Amino acid sequence: RARDRDPPVAVLVGSGSVDVCWVPAMGSDYGKRPSRGGAWRARGMARSLYVRLVTDTKFATRALVIAVVTLALCSFGARQAYETVERFSGVRVGPPTQRCGASKYGFLRANSCHPFSLPAQMKRVDAHPKRCGRFTHTTAGFCLCDDDESATVIAAPKGCGTEPVMCEKACKQNPIVGRKLPACSPEDAKRREPCARRGATTTPSKEIIALLDELARAMGEPLGVKMPPGSRRDLYTDFVMYGRRMSEEAVRETRRRVDLFKKNAPAYPERAFTGRGIVIVGGNSPKFQTSYWVAIHALRRAGCALPIQLWFPEGESPDCERADELRRMGVTIHSFGDLVDETSASSGAHAAAAMTNRFMYKIVALVFSSFQEVLLMDSDNIVLRDPNSLFNSELYSDHGSILWMDFWRGSAAPDLASVLGYDARANHTHESGQMVMDKKRTWEALRLALFFNAHSDVFYPLTVNYMGLGDKEIVSTAFLHLRAAYGVAPHGPDHVGVRDHDRAETLGNTMMQHDMDGTPMFLHANLGKPMGFVPADRTTYVRRWQISNGRGLDLPRVVNDAAGVEDFEMWYYDLLKRKRCWFDGRPAKHWYHTLGFGPFVEGFHVSDHYNVNDELQSFRAMVDAGIVFG
Repeated sequence: RARDRDPPVAVLVGSGSVDVCWVPAMGSDYGKRPSRGGAWRARGMARSLYVRLVTDTKFATRALVIAVVTLALCSFGARQAYETVERFSGVRVGPPTQRCGASKYGFLRANSCHPFSLPAQMKRVDAHPKRCGRFTHTTAGFCLCDDDESATVIAAPKGCGTEPVMCEKACKQNPIVGRKLPACSPEDAKRREPCARRGATTTPSKEIIALLDELARAMGEPLGVKMPPGSRRDLYTDFVMYGRRMSEEAVRETRRRVDLFKKNAPAYPERAFTGRGIVIVGGNSPKFQTSYWVAIHALRRAGCALPIQLWFPEGESPDCERADELRRMGVTIHSFGDLVDETSASSGAHAAAAMTNRFMYKIVALVFSSFQEVLLMDSDNIVLRDPNSLFNSELYSDHGSILWMDFWRGSAAPDLASVLGYDARANHTHESGQMVMDKKRTWEALRLALFFNAHSDVFYPLTVNYMGLGDKEIVSTAFLHLRAAYGVAPHGPDHVGVRDHDRAETLGNTMMQHDMDGTPMFLHANLGKPMGFVPADRTTYVRRWQISNGRGLDLPRVVNDAAGVEDFEMWYYDLLKRKRCWFDGRPAKHWYHTLGFGPFVEGFHVSDHYNVNDELQSFRAMVDAGIVFG
């Protein structure tokens, strides 16, 4: 008999035999393998792997290759993670490496062939060069020797295809010092609240509100038609490039709504508009705030005495102190919010003034400003001469309008002809940085353009492709659809910027437009908006208007003669230096705005894009040289 301490016994009775089995009790360790620790198992696996490596040559070779590849991938991943942290950890120049002497930051490569074009490293400078004694490549850029709160030291600025330099040696032998301006005061740097004082913003008249109400009713509801798949913001997603078309139903509905609007739209309001003036759309972002101040100062410098209306999106108007300064300069402040509020309160519909993107603001400001005769200007458009002379030109007298050409041929979608007729398609595009209109003489086209603007999701992509997708073609499209003649400045634009070191053409940042006799009138700073991040000295200021396709290296003289000054770009620089904190005192968002050199130039080459209008005089020399545009 089993003892009490033994496990239970089972007795099996068979034919002529008795089998005895020991059955483990529940919860006991009987019948289990001895437990082994993790260390014991690891040692066993290591011994097995060692034996396999020693005895199997092919296995050992494969294992070595896998180990090397894994190590390389881990090293690369760690480096990428480190660089990501470096890139997003701030906008200032980072701490210098301790391995370098005179060249603490190494060579900063530019993203084009101008040494002071935007840097290839946009978010944060690479502050840890691998080797101080290493030569640079033949790419453009400069050696950043040192940088602190008061100055920046650089050496060897160079373009593409130039001799490699050793930054450590260049910084020791030929350093260039650029002094920085002091930081703006905390008062200037803080966010400015719109002036809430009574009368700070000019409200629209009763006649304009009544007109807005009528137009809102004529606009109707959103078109609700489906556009072909693909965005025209990018050449490679452009539905026109893929041959996609609107459905017949969408074309019929769009055409029906255009005809309905023309039938119901109000006639010209005789009492709503009067006088002559300039209209500019501003904003409180860094992209617009300094720009509109420069535009206004340029107008007054040129001797222009026309009143100016400065329009702002709701909540973006300037503070009371700056509003008072604008008023002293002959500028009244207007808010798009007043239009939407008034229309919503009166009719419950505000399609005429509703805006879903910034491109829609300009045509609304043009139509609902109180002037009958208007020069509409972009906020980044800088005049060289008094534009009041445009109203006295023969072209304006004949047509009551002046538009200016862009660099490109027409790019309207084929469906535009189906909706509006073949007469609505132009062979060239228009530049909307400035336009002159007599509302009374062009009212039918302006109100139709307002309809196109209100339904921008349909008419923007129908009228233009990625090179200017927005409002730029809707006014000319309205004229063409109505078969109404309009004035076009006879002299095309010039591509203005800096000389790129690897090309004969201009790395352009500005479009220069002319008056009716071909004299430069406007510098439209398309790329590199005016900002106050300039150095303390003229010698380290990077000029942006040095050359053009049409004038070549003679451009500065042509600009200075048109402006009537010795050096117009130095007037521009001095204005930014003197007024930068007043215009916009917010700190820089990018590290390259904090250096004692700049501003860094932006730009593009026209020949990098297709559909160039090579009949323009600005490109004649390139065509004569054998350059073929796509």
